[in-house]
Parts: sequence; structure tokens; C-alpha cells
Amino acid sequence: MFPLDSTWNISFAGCGFLGIYHIGVASCLQEQCPFLVHNARHIYGASAGALTASALVSGACLGEAGANIIDVAKDARKRFLGPMHPSFNLVKIMRNMLYKTLPPDAHQRATGRLGISLTRVTDGENVLVSHFNSKEELVQVRVSYLKH
Repeated sequence: MFPLDSTWNISFAGCGFLGIYHIGVASCLQEQCPFLVHNARHIYGASAGALTASALVSGACLGEAGANIIDVAKDARKRFLGPMHPSFNLVKIMRNMLYKTLPPDAHQRATGRLGISLTRVTDGENVLVSHFNSKEELVQVRVSYLKH
């Protein structure tokens, strides 16, 4: 066990298939050892892991976030090519899901505590975004990785 008088961070990796697993881990942390979440200096996420990190930092309902992830998977499976079908618009779906799930002040709760890992398209470098001026900006950062 690490010393509780030190600082720590929590990080959720990327991988869309692990999205529901991440929500389960976050729920377990909140229920079984909430001090780990509450006292974490930063909570980071990449890709699908950033969805969980965003929900955890903003105080969004993790049950609703999990249900949304399952709904997205069900919607994708209805199509012949799944998420690769031209009619499946993941950016639009994610944007709507985030607006519905995140509280109005999510950007204030997230600034300085949430870190979203992105890859900058121009040079392939990793960028860590941790300041958000509005809920719209937080949602935009969350869905921006889907566009590239």
C-alpha cells in the first residue's frame, strides 16, 4: 500500500472496448474507497478512458455514463458494418451523450484536475489538456480525438 500522506493520480487508458470496464472500476473506487478519488491530485484519461475520467471528476452519474456506453454499442451493432457503417456518426453520438451526462459546471470541476490525453494531428505529439473555459470546450476536447 502506498503512503496516504503522499500525492497520487488516477489514470484510465484508452480503448473503446474497455469503456464499460473503466466505468465499473470508477464506480468501485467511489463506493469502496472514495478517499482515493477525492484526494487524487489529477485524474487522467485517453480516448475511452477520458470519458470515465471526465465523469468521475465532474460528479456525473457513472450509472448513466455506463448505460450510455452500452447504448452506443447496441446502436453500432444494429448496422451491417457496425461502427464502420457510413450512417454511424460516433462524434454526434458522443457529443449528445456528453451534453446529457455532464453537469452544467463540469468544466469548472474539471479544470486543473482532469487531464485528457490527445495526439496532435500536425506533428503526432501527445498533448495533455487540463483547462476548460466552458462545458462546450470540455465536450469538444472529448470528441476531438474521434475526428482525426
